[in-house]
Amino acid sequence: MRDNIRDKFITILFCVIIGAFLVVGSYRLVNPVKTSEAERRPLAQLPSNVTWESIIDRSAIEKTESALTDQFPMREFFRTLKAEFKIHVLGAKENNRIAVEDGYYAKIESAFDDRLTDYSIGRLVYIYEKYLKDNGGEKFVSLIPDKNYFFARDYGYPGPDYDNLRDKVQAALPGMTYIDIFDTLELSDYYRTDTHWSQPELAETVQRLIMMMNPELVASSEAHVTEYTEHRLEGFDGVYKGQISLITKPDTLVYLTDPVIDGCTVYDYETGKTSGIYNPELFERADQYDVFLAGTRALLRIDNPNAGADKELILFRDSFGSSIAPLMVDGYKSIYLVDIRYISPDYLGEFIDFSGKDVLFLYSAMILNQKAFK
Repeated sequence: MRDNIRDKFITILFCVIIGAFLVVGSYRLVNPVKTSEAERRPLAQLPSNVTWESIIDRSAIEKTESALTDQFPMREFFRTLKAEFKIHVLGAKENNRIAVEDGYYAKIESAFDDRLTDYSIGRLVYIYEKYLKDNGGEKFVSLIPDKNYFFARDYGYPGPDYDNLRDKVQAALPGMTYIDIFDTLELSDYYRTDTHWSQPELAETVQRLIMMMNPELVASSEAHVTEYTEHRLEGFDGVYKGQISLITKPDTLVYLTDPVIDGCTVYDYETGKTSGIYNPELFERADQYDVFLAGTRALLRIDNPNAGADKELILFRDSFGSSIAPLMVDGYKSIYLVDIRYISPDYLGEFIDFSGKDVLFLYSAMILNQKAFK
């Protein structure tokens, strides 16, 4: 009798669970979630127009399968469960191509794609030929290693050929001085759960850049490093947290200020508005790194009214430049920050007079491995 009651209870419970999944799943398909905040990507949706042709060529079927996977009820819970089991029970080193070592996460790439790096370098060469070749200023280029560089060097993971990429950049831009900053960085200089470097760890990197670009500032900047005030924002979850889907302890995002930085203003050419260098109110966004210079912007200008010289710098950069540029303002009256992922180089002459200005191409190596530049 008791066995019969138990069997009925288990059967009813199973039916309730399955029914709940069907109800919730049906609701998710009718009212689908558009994006995954954890993975920072759009989620697949059911095809809006199904035709016989799309069924025959399987495109409608494939889109439906993707939607059913992305809109599965409690998807994030099951993603985390799978990742925790794979890493902590089975002892795997990676999940979704994100590897884990000593609490640091990195996306593993085995090689650079020559087609993509050649395209990206070609865009930089185009800018050099169009604006910089005879502009009269000093010209520099530097690459930032991704965390996978340290995973390959220190833990034996496969990794791209960074030496070959640096050689290609230098060969393509012989009129620019290459500044090697790889030996100024370690894995611990980056956030554990994110791609980016941590601003307070950049003292040696900034010194290397200044030594090459603005040597007269070296002595004063060395004395200045210890004068920064740290501002800490707890609960920084980087892009890799959602991609690997492990339960992780958040990082602490730290930004640095001093009287010079506090006195600077930032002009946004797109909005026509002026603001400060840091935007801590943006820490509540999905991309919390937007605290630095309000995130991705096509063209900004940092003005330093307390600069001791009239030098100006044009910094061609990706998001890494947002956190290092504030540490370089001492030596420049103005720093122009250009992100050619969001503005075509053809239009730059309408906004910037390149004559006599120093120029730095500062890019993460992995951004050259994408077709990101306009």
